[in-house]
Amino acid sequence: MKTKKYILIGICFCILVSLAFAIDRGKKTEYYIKFDGVIQSVDSDSLTVQGDPQNDAGQRGQYIIKSNDGISVRNSRGGKIDFASLAVGDHVEILYMDYIVRSKIEQYALDDGAEVPDVQQIDITE
Repeated sequence: MKTKKYILIGICFCILVSLAFAIDRGKKTEYYIKFDGVIQSVDSDSLTVQGDPQNDAGQRGQYIIKSNDGISVRNSRGGKIDFASLAVGDHVEILYMDYIVRSKIEQYALDDGAEVPDVQQIDITE
């Protein structure tokens, strides 16, 4: 009878450890990501950026960035400028934040035409 009790306790322990491991592996972590691109179009509340070919896969397409007050925009000398000062043809570096499951970071990619999530900063590089 004691043997069955210890086997049952062992099985429950293994299930709990497996569950804790699965929860930890599925937890999303905050990552800051950068990519370079060229502005293709600009209007008052958004812009479209074409990712550079040397970017990682999933950051080479066209992406939309919505204007908001939380985005820091800087010119090539590092001075702050307005979102409206960005122009077609500007080479930019985009810094944004996304939540990604740690086990999926290797496969992370933006879909072509997607809105870039939680943009933190736009720097004109040229």
